[in-house]
Amino acid sequence: MPQLDYRGELGRKALHLLALVLPLAVHLLGSKALFGLVPLAAGALFLDVARVRLAWVNTTIDRVFGWMMRPSERPPMGSPVVINGATWVLISMALLTAVFPPDIAVVAFVTFMLGDAAAALAGRRFGRTRWGREGCTVEGSAAFLIAAGAAAALLPYAYPYWMLASLVIASMLIEGAPLRLNDNLVAPFAGAVVLYALSAPM
Repeated sequence: MPQLDYRGELGRKALHLLALVLPLAVHLLGSKALFGLVPLAAGALFLDVARVRLAWVNTTIDRVFGWMMRPSERPPMGSPVVINGATWVLISMALLTAVFPPDIAVVAFVTFMLGDAAAALAGRRFGRTRWGREGCTVEGSAAFLIAAGAAAALLPYAYPYWMLASLVIASMLIEGAPLRLNDNLVAPFAGAVVLYALSAPM
């Protein structure tokens, strides 16, 4: 299967950075942000279904976003529904906000978004040593740790560094693991579970 070119990868990761407005809303509004997150996630999911049922939706999405979509995210008309990465990001933020305290949801999401972007770009440019799922490299995972760790340290929440480091490592390992589930969903969720478990009162 052809690989997304570097320009397309840059576009995807620019969307990751744009998605940081979602945790900002959670930081400011708490669980009330779900009133916006749930409709956004549902709308994105509706478009994923519509694009394989309605030709004009398929054509429009492909014309506007096709250059930054992976080949597996561009299903032909009539094929099974494929949930694209942007939809998974919205679902992920909504689920994190629904399940965890707002600060944990924000930390897990922000660290993953920045770590994943760094991993993809550094891995494509400098990656040599393969590990885990297809396309994952040790160099990319190292970039994940650096970017996500820096983000965790700068966020305005009073968690000990060792807890934040545990979250970042868990997210990085799941992001690189050869799992069938989408990493935009399972990696930040794994990090949130770790931080929640470590910070819960005994």
